[in-house]
Amino acid sequence: MKFMGCLRGISSLIFKKNTKLSLPFLKNGSMLLEELLASCNGRYNIPIRNFSAKELLRATDCFDEHQVILADGFFKIYQGSLEKRLVLVKKFKDDSGSLITTPLAIRDIVITLQMSSHKNVARLFGYCLEFEGPALVYDYSGNEPLDNFLYNRDGVSEHEDRSLRWKSRIRIAKDIANVVVYLHTALSRTVVYRDLNPSNIMVDQHGVAKLFDFSLSITIPLGESRVEDDLRGTVGFLDPEYRQSGFVTQKSDVYGFGVLLLVLLTGKQPFSSYLEEDEIYLEAYVKKYVDKDQFSKILDPRILGEVEGIEQEQQLRAFL
Repeated sequence: MKFMGCLRGISSLIFKKNTKLSLPFLKNGSMLLEELLASCNGRYNIPIRNFSAKELLRATDCFDEHQVILADGFFKIYQGSLEKRLVLVKKFKDDSGSLITTPLAIRDIVITLQMSSHKNVARLFGYCLEFEGPALVYDYSGNEPLDNFLYNRDGVSEHEDRSLRWKSRIRIAKDIANVVVYLHTALSRTVVYRDLNPSNIMVDQHGVAKLFDFSLSITIPLGESRVEDDLRGTVGFLDPEYRQSGFVTQKSDVYGFGVLLLVLLTGKQPFSSYLEEDEIYLEAYVKKYVDKDQFSKILDPRILGEVEGIEQEQQLRAFL
């Protein structure tokens, strides 16, 4: 009975009355139904909107490129207006050749649905399955990708006047640690995020960090501590054990979070020719100066120059 109630609830969520049953909608709806049922566990109480393609085209001015705030290999995020409220629309690319994005979009919807009540996750307002590449709709509160505020060393960024203060970086680190622990422990099965990096973190107008892309996340089966999968993620943030073995564990997120901390502390990318000729990986770059007890060379000079610079270096010594 619980299963049938779950099935009816989820079906009504996806296949609403008067919905245009196009081929993409049927394909995407079936995939979403299957994924939601696997995560349902006999319960269903997820308020969310199912938008039409026409509504999202109107909201984004036909996905106008001038509305794009972030472009990824699998999707683009557009600013828009829907029902007199500001929104962000993440439109996944259509499947073509070796680029298969639909399963990623469906996974993103399902995990975000389970996480949307968390204060450090972008709130999912709705979705649209009528495009071949599904779209997700989020509430907008001045959100910008974290990497807009970083990576401006050596004059390579236009956002230098908007750098984050030391306390803001510490707060962001705590926010992301909070949501990763929740993913690992609070859901019915452990979920590993697998792709922690600044481009997957939004910072709202109040400085609160919100994780917003769960498309590469993966669930670890009950009773297991790891799951095998193809190598996916961002260069520089990938867990070496995962790269070598092909097995994803909670340690994959722990490693990615550690690299994220180094990025926040240094303002540098994890893999870049802008580091030093003999050290192009951030982890090795930081270790070199830690071993020499030269902490001031590690910290982003934009925060080292703050009044509390000495206190920051003391905190860094304790942390490392």
